[in-house]
Amino acid sequence: MKNNSIDTIVSEIDLLMSLESAADLTRLQELVDLYFNHDRAGEFLDAWFRLYERFPDDESEGVFWSILHGIEQYHPDSDRLVVSSVQRNPSEFPVMMVNRLLNGGIKKVDGMDLLALLEGVASNDLYSLAIRETARSYIECQRN
Repeated sequence: MKNNSIDTIVSEIDLLMSLESAADLTRLQELVDLYFNHDRAGEFLDAWFRLYERFPDDESEGVFWSILHGIEQYHPDSDRLVVSSVQRNPSEFPVMMVNRLLNGGIKKVDGMDLLALLEGVASNDLYSLAIRETARSYIECQRN
């Protein structure tokens, strides 16, 4: 990519439609590196939540963990994006991030009770069984 503007990087992230091949994962890692080394990275974190939502049960060979840690650098700015993503289309990593917020002692974000958010995911048959079970496991951990 010749143009490393943040807009171009975000556009490239939004264009990713497959993470199945080694080339796809290499490209994703390149974009992660470019993005989180950009001085305006904190302004466009929603691009990563859109990616998580497109690949709700994927870990992408650990690259999604790198994204999660990059996003968490911008806490608390990212907290509302986590909640919005889970409300729109719950996926593995944003649901995990809700649990991590709860583990950190944060109970509400913009008035949204985080445990209630997880309960809503766990009880909604519109979501995949995997994501509902993940939410249930986090609820159980929070209650114990």
